[in-house]
Amino acid sequence: MTKEQAIKLLNIYGEAWVTQDPDLIVSIFTEDATYNDPHEPENIGLEAIRSYWISKVVGEESDISFDLKNVWVDGETVIAEWHAEFADTKRKLKIKMQEIAVFTTKEGRFSSLREYYKTKKTAL
Repeated sequence: MTKEQAIKLLNIYGEAWVTQDPDLIVSIFTEDATYNDPHEPENIGLEAIRSYWISKVVGEESDISFDLKNVWVDGETVIAEWHAEFADTKRKLKIKMQEIAVFTTKEGRFSSLREYYKTKKTAL
């Protein structure tokens, strides 16, 4: 995976988040991909990732922004840093997030995602 390929996939990730598009998010993952949010059960496979996205991103978030800051690539491993903000409509909070995500890649798509983040929460 080149850095340019990684940035392209990460920009699609950001676009899928901002537009809350579950079809777009699964387009950048392999069939057997794993998606690990540290506060949720692990999601394995495209249908699980799609369901998670529909439940969390579409069902509980609005007014999303995504700003990719840094990208590092080492072979088939991609590490990305970004800042994001969104309204958590379920808990009625404004979330500011700083995140590092570690991806593995296979055949030009992400085969796994592990998220590590810090949030600042304020009332809406």
